Amino acid sequence: MGQEKQISKSSTQFGLSVRFFVLHDYYVNGICPDFGFQPTTETLLKLRNNRLKFRALNNGLELALDMYHDFSHPIFQQEQTFTFIFRNTNPQFLQFTEMPFQSSGLLLFDTANARGECLHEENFVGPQYFLETDKDGIHGVLHLRHQRSKPLWGEGAKPYQYYIRFPARKVRIRYIFYGITDLAKIFSKYTIEKIDNSHQIFTFSSAKMIELKNGEPAFECTSEQEIFMKNLWDTPLMVKREKGDGAPFDYRKTLPHPKPDGVKHDKTINGFVTEVFVKL
Repeated sequence: MGQEKQISKSSTQFGLSVRFFVLHDYYVNGICPDFGFQPTTETLLKLRNNRLKFRALNNGLELALDMYHDFSHPIFQQEQTFTFIFRNTNPQFLQFTEMPFQSSGLLLFDTANARGECLHEENFVGPQYFLETDKDGIHGVLHLRHQRSKPLWGEGAKPYQYYIRFPARKVRIRYIFYGITDLAKIFSKYTIEKIDNSHQIFTFSSAKMIELKNGEPAFECTSEQEIFMKNLWDTPLMVKREKGDGAPFDYRKTLPHPKPDGVKHDKTINGFVTEVFVKL
């Protein structure tokens, strides 16, 4: 009987204290897997001393508390800060995130400034949280606090949940068509259309003839509407040419989905485009 009780106690000894996670509107499921979290050396020691266990999640972290520990000693009544370093692991993150378009930056978040569960003042992480730094890449610091008003253990303690949420970047789609003989003469016969009956409206600017780096002629068409970048595209488009006027059959081709690696800033429209190359 004593052994059974000990096994039961061991299996339920630790319970959730804090969960922190990262959200992003680029991902259809909202879960952002683009950051890795680690406690600082000092925090590792604090976690052990305060009977807390750290666990990294695919989009954040969790702290679990020893539910059987006696936290009545005065040392546990002191307010404490647990610091975690995080680093972006996706080199295309800024391509699909509405943040300053630069290769390095520092993000700072603190549960002392929480707005409910949210660690930023507005609905999304804004540019004001993105500080310039000499360190390469996007990284940041998260402070989780044990406070008298929000204790992680002892009287009044309860599980806490916090999050940050990144906005998807707004872009215009730019299709660049190439690959057929006499393109300049016949491209006016092609149109871009939606495949389904979705409510998303797309109109494209007049085709503009350009020259590719290899000297090949091409035509670019840029959407007049901005869209939010998404990892899954739900409005399929096609390029079409009707039979006749020199074409022996109808031509249909589903257009590739916009990808982060095609995103670039365009000074002529003072905004971002995502370039998609299409061979006809």
